[in-house]
Amino acid sequence: MIYFAGENDTDASFADKDLADISKEDAVFVKVAFNADREKSPWAEDTCVPTSKILSDNPSRDYEIAVGKMTVVIADSYGNEYTRVTKQPKASELKGMLKNVKENADKTSTKLQKNLDKANEALAASDRKGALKLLMKNFGEGVVGLTAQEASIRSYHDILDAGRTEMAELTEKGDAAGLKLLAKDFAKTDLDKEISEAIKGLK
Repeated sequence: MIYFAGENDTDASFADKDLADISKEDAVFVKVAFNADREKSPWAEDTCVPTSKILSDNPSRDYEIAVGKMTVVIADSYGNEYTRVTKQPKASELKGMLKNVKENADKTSTKLQKNLDKANEALAASDRKGALKLLMKNFGEGVVGLTAQEASIRSYHDILDAGRTEMAELTEKGDAAGLKLLAKDFAKTDLDKEISEAIKGLK
């Protein structure tokens, strides 16, 4: 349970005994100081790969917490959000929301695994572009830590590493046409900009 305090909230909001019992047995309670800044961190890596919101430099920004409004985010142990409320939940309500986390996480994992399996099939058929599209679909879920997502990230980086090697070879040969074909496979990925710069460098 991730608690973002509102302007007039105090820690006493969660002094309820039943809530305290939940914190001992069913969940970890985390209070995060609210930050109104919504500017992207200047040192943040610009990548398509999802990153942890709870471990970011500004969780208020990344969870899109409204200014001045108390918000409680119910998440799994990786910080993936499954529900939220903007008022202090009763113990019974909180228990219900916590109970649904595993079920929702399992549903998300199943969806991710289906896309990953299809991506692996596309790779086996030498369809790199199709595989990347499916992996990027997984990234669009915005979750981290789940087994299928971590496998998707590894596969994505393997494909990009091979693409960089191919890009270097084409650049060395001065093959602008080859680079343009490569760019089509890697459109909207983290390699897109690098290929564009390589093409410009040949002109």
